[in-house]
Amino acid sequence: MKEPGGLSLAMIVKNEEMFLADCLRSVQDVVDEMVIVDTGSTDATIEIARSFGARVIEIEWPHDFSKARNIGLDAVSMPWVLVMDADEELVADDADKLRQAVFHPTADAYNIRIVSVMERAEDISESYVTRVMRAHPALRFRGAIHEQLFNAIVDAGMSLGQLDVRLTHKGYLGSVMQQRNKQERNRILLEEEVTKHPDDFYMLWQLAQTYFGTARYDDAIKISQRALKLSSPNSPLWVLAMTTYARSLLQAGQPKKARRVLQEGQLAHPKYTDFWYLEGVVLFQMKAWGQAEASFRRCLDIGEAQGYLATDTGIGGFKSLYRIAQCEIMQGEGKNALAYLLITIKQQPQYRSAWRAIFEILIGSTMGEVLNTIELSVGLDQIINTLSTWPQLDDNEQHLLECAKEKVQEQNLAGV
Repeated sequence: MKEPGGLSLAMIVKNEEMFLADCLRSVQDVVDEMVIVDTGSTDATIEIARSFGARVIEIEWPHDFSKARNIGLDAVSMPWVLVMDADEELVADDADKLRQAVFHPTADAYNIRIVSVMERAEDISESYVTRVMRAHPALRFRGAIHEQLFNAIVDAGMSLGQLDVRLTHKGYLGSVMQQRNKQERNRILLEEEVTKHPDDFYMLWQLAQTYFGTARYDDAIKISQRALKLSSPNSPLWVLAMTTYARSLLQAGQPKKARRVLQEGQLAHPKYTDFWYLEGVVLFQMKAWGQAEASFRRCLDIGEAQGYLATDTGIGGFKSLYRIAQCEIMQGEGKNALAYLLITIKQQPQYRSAWRAIFEILIGSTMGEVLNTIELSVGLDQIINTLSTWPQLDDNEQHLLECAKEKVQEQNLAGV
């Protein structure tokens, strides 16, 4: 008999020795078993998995992500399943929430937060993906790539909830994407899927995303248009396809059309912050500084988008504050810009672009004066801790770090 609330980890892997140990370590005290489907590793992946007590199932790669994932789902023995990728880690603070969700369920499956980290801390993004579900035979992945459970949940008449549990995802780091050649692999599989299923909105949108990611903007526009003809504003994916469409238009040199697309999106989903933020970006590119600032202020009014499958983290806060500062600079309001930049780094100290903008505004000032100004928003310890985490400091950053350390030493000597 299955243990009530028991949780299995189900994964598919291949040559994941770089990430796998950190992934499994993050959940080893949360899950009751680990089932790992290996599709042909030639490195230490299998040994690492077994060192954590995982049951490893070795198969040949079936050229279909759903088939591989479903082999793992077929093999679990607990009543609930957590699905992860090797380049993800469970945030430790969320472990209890995950256990509570499966011991006292309010739904048959849950979307959880996938927080994708990038080379620059400020470029972090979030999406909601179904990764926790009952171990029920009707709940199986569909799609050869960018596999999903949503249609299976609907067809089974089961309920889907949202859970504030985070997985950090490292797979979108540029170095990782390059090493794995993910974009090219994804493009080939997606084009095959779209050929087989030309009316599959989800696969069309994913293909448009892949074209956008490889700078094939005209192709992304065409595929986005095809996808949107098959959908309506009521679909959870509609806002994402509209965003891809608008971004592609902007990159293809069609900002006015991009803005019209975004305005259509705003009418249908006025609380989707991403539409307003991207409109501000479009207007800024069009040199309509005042209008752009109004769009970014609207983002602050709305805050972070709630209840949507994906959003650009920070656009309801520090990213829009920074953009407002840029607009103020372009309108000749340096003092106002400085105030917004100080609020930006107070809200998100890692937003390096804002620090560099402060240096630009305060050019001609001594570094001691710059430090005193930044201290109005960020304490000395935070300044030192933040700058110390950045790679390859430029001259201003290095000088500021040294100045901050000297000031701390002087305060210590003075007994402050």
